Amino acid sequence: MKKNATSMVAVAAMVLAMTASVFAQHSGAMKVNVPFTFAVENQRMQPGDYTIERVAHGRLRIQSSDGRISSTFIAFPTQGRATSESAHFIFHRYGGEYFLAKIWTPGQDLGWEVMQGKLEAELAKKGSVPLETATLTGR
Repeated sequence: MKKNATSMVAVAAMVLAMTASVFAQHSGAMKVNVPFTFAVENQRMQPGDYTIERVAHGRLRIQSSDGRISSTFIAFPTQGRATSESAHFIFHRYGGEYFLAKIWTPGQDLGWEVMQGKLEAELAKKGSVPLETATLTGR
C-alpha cells in the first residue's frame, strides 16, 4: 500500500513538472485565423481571428480579436516528434462539426491536448472517428 502511494506521488510530480515545463517554455500568446465554426470543450466559436494564451497550469484562454467571445478551457501537456517555427492548431471534424483538439507551441515539440467537450465525447463514444483533421498555422 505504501509503495503504491509513493508511486502515485512520483507520477503526479512528473506530470506537474512536465506541465510547468510546457508552460514555462512558451508563455506568449498565440494567434490564429479560423475560417470555420468550431467548438472548444462546450463553447461554440464563430470563424475569425483568435488569441490563445495560458492563464493557469492546465488552463488556457481563447479570445476573439474583438474581445466579444472568450472561453477558458482545460488542456493537458503533450509532446510531439518535431518542432515548427509557428504555432499549429489541430481540429477534429465529425460531419460538419469542428473541435479544437491540439495546440502546438512555436519552436518546440511541446503542446497541449484540449479536453473533449460533451458533444465530441458523445460522437467518440458512438464510435465515430474524425473524418478529417484540419491543421491551421498561427503565429
